[in-house]
Amino acid sequence: MKHRFLAVLLGLILLSGCICAVRAEDQLPDEIRGGLTGLEITGSAYWDNPGSTWFVLVRTPDGTNMLVCFVLSNGAWVQAFHTAAAIPQGDGRVRIHFTDKSISFSEPSHSRTGPILLIMQYGTGLYKNSVKVHTSFLRSDTGIWECFHAFFQDEQSSLYYYEDSISFHTPLDQDHDEVHTVKGDFERDLRTLDFNSIPRTWEQAAEKLNSLRSRPGNETQP
Repeated sequence: MKHRFLAVLLGLILLSGCICAVRAEDQLPDEIRGGLTGLEITGSAYWDNPGSTWFVLVRTPDGTNMLVCFVLSNGAWVQAFHTAAAIPQGDGRVRIHFTDKSISFSEPSHSRTGPILLIMQYGTGLYKNSVKVHTSFLRSDTGIWECFHAFFQDEQSSLYYYEDSISFHTPLDQDHDEVHTVKGDFERDLRTLDFNSIPRTWEQAAEKLNSLRSRPGNETQP
């Protein structure tokens, strides 16, 4: 129970350190709404500069959560991509927000400046106001949204992506984390990321890498 509380606290600290850049309520341009006919709009988030972008969270008729990205091109909003794989599914409500800053008080090197897209799923029942999982995506200089952080309440851990590794942090007490780092190249691109493939523990990450390396053509050369 103590570890669970500390893990939730860590997630809340990361969220509370974020300053919302733009709040998007019912401001969706009509041309974007028109392109989403037949879909239930459940959330939206807008970032102005750099790279004017609308993210719209929708639910399909079969109950699938899907994220649609629109970018401004020559004065018109154009759909850049959409993904359901990168979005948590199930009964817990999903919310998206933009922020210009993500601050980690436990580890300053994990702090980032935006634009950052947060995707959060809440629990159900008594835990409907508690963040169950969240992922954070930072916009690169080339306009790619790359995952740099994920928090999982059930596993009581946070993970951080780097260019050539991934690190897992599990709170031991108020001042110390148990940290494991796994070297390797992991998928981070929002367009192609599969939420269910994100490793929840460092053991899962190591197993995933070993599985990829053992495939024909991917064997590690001596």
